[in-house]
Amino acid sequence: MNIAVFAYDFPHKKGQEFLLRLWLEDIPAAVVIGAPLQEVPRLASTLRTAPRHSGLLHPARLCARFGIPYLVAAHNAPATADLLRERAIDLVIIAGARIIKPHILAAPRIGLVNFHPGLIPEVRGLDALKWSVYHGVPPGVTAHLIDERIDAGRIVLRRGVPVFPDDSWLDVGLRLLETQVDLLPETVRALWARPSPESYEYVSGGRLNRSMPPETEQVVAGRFEAWKARYAGAQSTVAG
Repeated sequence: MNIAVFAYDFPHKKGQEFLLRLWLEDIPAAVVIGAPLQEVPRLASTLRTAPRHSGLLHPARLCARFGIPYLVAAHNAPATADLLRERAIDLVIIAGARIIKPHILAAPRIGLVNFHPGLIPEVRGLDALKWSVYHGVPPGVTAHLIDERIDAGRIVLRRGVPVFPDDSWLDVGLRLLETQVDLLPETVRALWARPSPESYEYVSGGRLNRSMPPETEQVVAGRFEAWKARYAGAQSTVAG
């Protein structure tokens, strides 16, 4: 399988961990395309679910070490679609990207696979952990072939994430990231064995969430302990 990786052109925890895991699992990438920094307006958050990392490595440095061609380009640029076709890319792994446009979706033979830190279709969109708590949905990760909708498409794999009674928001948020990384090689191998997108379940509905407003964050902060108690030890019920 001929694989490309979409990443950000700056140090980024998910991108770093994805590149390291692909190298460790001996899954070669034909090219990594790093998108330049793009400021995106977001609501001011009062509830943090991800740690502030330090010591991250630039993806260009990792690619130089692993012998992977690294290019800086906007993921939705027409030249990016041309590149994917010229290099006969079968699958694009999204390690970091904004919303992908249709002309890019059509370029790889199989498609683009995303790893969402929530269960699809139950929780789509931004702030997946917070909305999972708000809606009473168990924590999980979904690997899916994307389409023109947000956090939709065809589900390749879903995996539950364990919750423990003494967890903080940061604990669960970091575990969601770690589960995305763990699911990466299994997803690639599943798509290698069964590359037809039509053979995977199509997402036809589900909630699409935006950034959680601060007033709603205060509501979910009060629901967190009950949510943990409900789902501690129950992650096997959503694996698949």
